[in-house]
Amino acid sequence: MRFRRWQLAQVILLTILVLLVTVSFMHAPGQGDIASWERWANDVDTLGPVQGFEAIKADYPPFSSLILFAAIRAAHIFGIGTFGAVKLAILVLLCLTSLVFWIWTKNFRLALIVHLSLLLNSVVLGYIDVFFAPSLLLALWAFKEEKLTWFAIFYAITCLTKWQPILIAPFLALALLNIKHIKQWRQIKFKKLIVSVLLPASTIFSLTLVVFGVPPVLGALKAAFSHNFLSGNALNFDWILTHFLHVLDPGQFGGLVAGQAYYIRTTSLAVTLAPRLLFFLFYAVTLVVFIRRDKGFEELINFSLIGYFAYYSFNPGVHENHLFLIAVLSIVLFWLNREHFMVMLILIVMSNINLVLFYGLDGTGLGFSRVIANVDIALLLSLFNVNFFLMLWAVNILPRKTPQAIQSTSTLDLAVRE
Repeated sequence: MRFRRWQLAQVILLTILVLLVTVSFMHAPGQGDIASWERWANDVDTLGPVQGFEAIKADYPPFSSLILFAAIRAAHIFGIGTFGAVKLAILVLLCLTSLVFWIWTKNFRLALIVHLSLLLNSVVLGYIDVFFAPSLLLALWAFKEEKLTWFAIFYAITCLTKWQPILIAPFLALALLNIKHIKQWRQIKFKKLIVSVLLPASTIFSLTLVVFGVPPVLGALKAAFSHNFLSGNALNFDWILTHFLHVLDPGQFGGLVAGQAYYIRTTSLAVTLAPRLLFFLFYAVTLVVFIRRDKGFEELINFSLIGYFAYYSFNPGVHENHLFLIAVLSIVLFWLNREHFMVMLILIVMSNINLVLFYGLDGTGLGFSRVIANVDIALLLSLFNVNFFLMLWAVNILPRKTPQAIQSTSTLDLAVRE
């Protein structure tokens, strides 16, 4: 009994410690987007959530501004300024994310990993990716427990908070259909899927379009997937291109600055077509392979992660914070199967080092040169990230030898030796 009380006391003490560490970053200035969130909060505060969202004209769906609206109105009650309101909203959503994960998995240690892994992105640097994390985890919980209506509701909320989770929708759809070949279409429970998934999800999307207006919502969606950055400080294939365009064509793109590359804005097909095609190729093949595989929950998370990783690795316009979703999925994947520990660890480190390299530990910058021996470390990390994706993709996607094939190979080797 005494030992159990001591264990409980340790959990409480560690929770308090983590919360104190989290709160200590409330006044961290964060990266430049903080100013945008403050402007959004002021717009929805002044104009209301509907007209305020229309006035924002940004690339985020309306539920993010709705969260900021709730935050700024709550802040008025306690006399907190706009910056404090934004940071408080981020802190509350981070804690809610950790709490949801803890309640779902009953795993306190993994909940701490979730919290600490997302701390830099959220409270420290001030990104609002964490706004969609609780609803995403609730959607995944509902999917795993086959509570499809709740899944549809929470996933719709997730996509209406930030657009990027839409990229895992095809994998979720395939898992719901749960067939390996088009000939098996009679096995699909169309009525159940329409009533339990399509109807509630479409209702939420339709009501959102009615309330916030079709042009503003679709305009935000279009803006999200039409950034003119080759790489928005994301350490990926496009950052490798960014680096070498500075080196090989400084007349058009500018040269390296003190050995460091800086993001390039371009819509030229000559530059963006190849990486875009690579994204579609890897993403499409991943989808096709998933059709033929078992569609258990672990496989769903694994393939969703790989498909989204293809987006991060190759698609133009990806930003440094877009690894957030991968970090969350990797922790869920590890919870399901401990064999994924190294994948989770690498992706968490990858996600956080991408942020540190460009914004430091408080959003004001790294504070020193990232060039070592005349080589920009950002280039080497980009090469590492792309190669890690290719290895992860190959291990999971390329054809596997069946037991019969392995036995045949062994027999052939024995015959050759003889």
